[in-house]
Amino acid sequence: MRCATRLGVVVLRGAALGAAFLVITSPSFAQGEAANPAATLFEKQCYSCHNIGGGDKKGPDLKGLGQRRTREWLHRYIPAPKALKDAGDPTAVQLFKKYAPEEMPDQMLSPEQIDQVLALIDQLTAQGKTFIPQGGRLARPPQPQDIPAGYRLFTGETRMKNGGPPCISCHSVQGVGALGGGSLGPDLTLANKRYTDVELASILKAPAFPTMSKVMLNHDLTDTEIVQLFAYLQAAKNRTPDPARTAALTIALCILGVLAALGLMGYLWRARLRGVRIPLVEASKQKVLSRKRTADSHD
Repeated sequence: MRCATRLGVVVLRGAALGAAFLVITSPSFAQGEAANPAATLFEKQCYSCHNIGGGDKKGPDLKGLGQRRTREWLHRYIPAPKALKDAGDPTAVQLFKKYAPEEMPDQMLSPEQIDQVLALIDQLTAQGKTFIPQGGRLARPPQPQDIPAGYRLFTGETRMKNGGPPCISCHSVQGVGALGGGSLGPDLTLANKRYTDVELASILKAPAFPTMSKVMLNHDLTDTEIVQLFAYLQAAKNRTPDPARTAALTIALCILGVLAALGLMGYLWRARLRGVRIPLVEASKQKVLSRKRTADSHD
C-alpha cells in the first residue's frame, strides 16, 4: 500500500513538473525578447519586480508607463527612488506607500540604458504585447529525481559548480531540516506560488535582487542546477511555511547557546576558585577557629 502511495506521489510530481515544463517552453514563451539588448537589460535589472503587460508583481506593471509618467521624472526616479521619496515627491511617496513593505532599490543604470528600457516599454505597450523573458526557459524538462538533487544543492550537500553559496545560507524552505535555513532572504516555500514558472526560472538564471545579484556575481547557476532547484521549489510549494516554529526554534537555540557558553566559561575558568576564593574561605575558617579557641581558653 505504501509503495503504491509513493508511486502515486512520484507520478503526480512528474506530471506536475512535466506540466510546468510544457508551460515554460510553450511557443508563446519561446518568443522571448532577449534578442533585443533592451529586453536583456530589462530582464536582468527589472523583471524580478516588474512586468510589462503581465500585471503587478512586487512593483507595478509598467505597461503604459510613458502615458503615466514623464520621461524627465522617470530619469530622476529610477536611479534614486528612495531619495525622491524622502524629498517629498508626491508620486514617489504614493508608490512607496502602495507597494510597501517592498522598496525599489537604486538602479545602477546610465541615462542611455534607462532610455533603452523605456523605449522597450513603449514599444511593447504600443504593440499590445507582454514581455516574455528568455531566461524563463528551462534547458530540459525537470524529472522526479531532480527534486532530491535540488534539495542537495539548496542545502549545500552538493556544491554549486561555479562556486556559488548554497541557498540555505540566506533562505529557508519548510521541511528543509530540523534547524531550518537562513533568514537573510525570504522563505522560499511558496516561491512557486508567488512567482509564475517563467518568473521563477528567470530569477534562478539571472536574479535581479540587489543583494542576490552581488552574492551570485560570477557564480551563475548551470542549466542543470537551475532545473534541479526549480524542481525542488516546485515540489515544496504545497507545504505551509511555519514562521512561528522557526522563531521558537531560533529562541531555543539562542538559549541553548547561552547556556553552553556559560558552561564552557565555567569549565575554562574553574581554576579561579582555587586561586582566590578557596584560600579566602580557608583563611576565614581558620580565623573563626582561632577565635573559638581563644574564647575556650578564657573559659
